[in-house]
Formats: sequence, C-alpha cells, structure tokens
Amino acid sequence: MLQVKLTKPFEMSFLEAPVPEIGEDEILIRMKRVGVCASDIQVYHGKHRYMTFPVVQGHEGAGEIERLGGKVSGFRKGDRVTVQPQVFCGHCAPCRNGQVNVCQNLKVYGVHTTGMLSDYFAAPAAKVLRLPDTMGFDEGALVEPAAVATGAIRRCGDLAGRNVAVLGAGTIGNLVAQVAGASGARKVVLTDIVPKRLDIARACGIGACVNTRGRRLKEVILDQFGDDEADVIIDCAGVKALFSEAVAAARCASKLVVVANHKEPVELELPLLQRREVDLLGIMMYLREDFQRAIELISRRVVVTVPLITDHFCLRRMEEVYRYIDDNPEKVMKVVIDIGD
Repeated sequence: MLQVKLTKPFEMSFLEAPVPEIGEDEILIRMKRVGVCASDIQVYHGKHRYMTFPVVQGHEGAGEIERLGGKVSGFRKGDRVTVQPQVFCGHCAPCRNGQVNVCQNLKVYGVHTTGMLSDYFAAPAAKVLRLPDTMGFDEGALVEPAAVATGAIRRCGDLAGRNVAVLGAGTIGNLVAQVAGASGARKVVLTDIVPKRLDIARACGIGACVNTRGRRLKEVILDQFGDDEADVIIDCAGVKALFSEAVAAARCASKLVVVANHKEPVELELPLLQRREVDLLGIMMYLREDFQRAIELISRRVVVTVPLITDHFCLRRMEEVYRYIDDNPEKVMKVVIDIGD
C-alpha cells in the first residue's frame, strides 16, 4: 500500500508499505479521505513542540471497513467510519476521571504515532465510530475538527440564551460558531480579518460575521451585543495581540475560552481576570461523546462542513500540498486528501 512519511521538516517519502495486520480487537480501514489540520502544517515546518520525526501524518480521517478482527462486534465490512485519534493510557488520574483527552501519557495518531495517511489504517475497534450511510467521506473527514468544536462547547457549559463571540473564522472557529448556535446561544458573532473566511462562514449559515481589521475587539462586542456584551469569548485565532484584546474585553462574570493552539507564550494581566471573576478555560481535543455529537449534528445538517473544503489533492500529490497551503494562506480553508479514488 502507498504510505506517506515525513522524514524531517519539509521532506517526505512515498513508501510501498505492507497492509497492516490486525489483532482480534482491531479494524482494518480502507482510507478514503484525510483532512489537513493546522497542527499538521506545524509538524511539516518542524515547529510542533510535542513530536519527533519521522512520522506518518493524518488524524482527520474517514474510510470504509475492509476487515474485522475476530472479537469485533457492532460493525460490518463496508461500513463508513471515522477514528478517534487519541491513544491514552487509561491508568493516570485524568484517565481514571474520564478525562482521557488530557491523559498524562497522551499520544495522537499522525503526531506522536503512525497516522492515517495511507491506503489502509488499522485501529482498535474502541476508537472507531460508524458514520451514517448518508454521510459522504468528505463530511466524515470533518468529524474530527467538528468534535473539537463540540468538545469546546461542552466545556463552556449551558449556552442557552448566551451571547458568544468566536475569534477566528478558520475551520475550527467556523465549526465552534456553528455548534454554539446549535446549542442554543442567543447570538453568535464570528470575527476574522480575512474576507473569504467570513464569506465561507456566511455560506455555512453563520449570520453575524464581522471583519475586525482596524477595529478593537471591545468596540465590536459592544456594537454586536450592546451593554450585555459577551457572556463567552472563544479564542480560535491563536494570535497573541488578539488574545490580549480578549482579556481586556471580557465582561465581569464571563468566560474566556482558549481553543487555539498558540505558538508562543502570551503575557496575561491576571488582575483583569481576577477582579472581574472571568473564568479562563483551556480546551484540549475531545471525548468520544464529542465525536458522537459531531456526527449527529453533521448528519442532521445542523452543522455544515462541505463549504469548508476549499481544495482536494490525491495522496500522490502530497508533496505539493504544504507548499500550496503556505503560498495561499488567505485562499485555503480546509484541504482534504483523496485516497484510493
């Protein structure tokens, strides 16, 4: 089978690897789609702090079952599936408390261990989730980023009747805004400085999309929400200066939620949070229930994912993908790799 491996920053190899053998509790998946994540780009550039080379990438995947291990039940050959890409120990304190997403020994497919960027991928049945027959493989590849969004909104608590500001209209910000709306928020405002991202957000049904270029976040929040301001501000942008604005703009007794993967340290004026009793929440990936919620919302078309996909490449063109993304930062949203078509 064809497999793509990053050997060091900016370099990859195309391998003819054997089809994986599966154990009694595993499933062999014929991969169909793999999404390219912002963290994949960090890995390609050699700037991801928590991985080492070489690595086969790919943690946003969808495919169909090729073969089942002898002890696997509840699935059948040909089922459309996706994979929860976390490898957790099950023994540390977070795991024992059901918070496997912050396992003290956490590994992620495609970052710390072999990912899905191959013709076939073997996974434990416990990490495989069945997709509805009506869900396309493109949608299936977007389940993982949608699960980031459902996990983030779960951590925010009850959003019914709340004002929510989402900063950054990339794939994750877009999905977070959609899930916030689907979770009963009174009003959701999505901000960015790239017009195309805001256009895509409108195509996904997000009503209040604001270009904040040249504007202060506090001004935008007052303009959009009035004196009640934002109950929740969710950072999906990962921009140091914008996060400082978010801290300054957070209303008393509100929540400031960090979803973005910040690449550098951020100075934090703690009294601005302490004296206003602002809750600062960190988000790390998802639980299985978040995957299930994402599948449900996408299958019901409550969350729309297809407009997020701006480009498709076949697996053999993988060398072109990162150059294309680097050269077109304002044009590219989600790139999906087509496998076996």
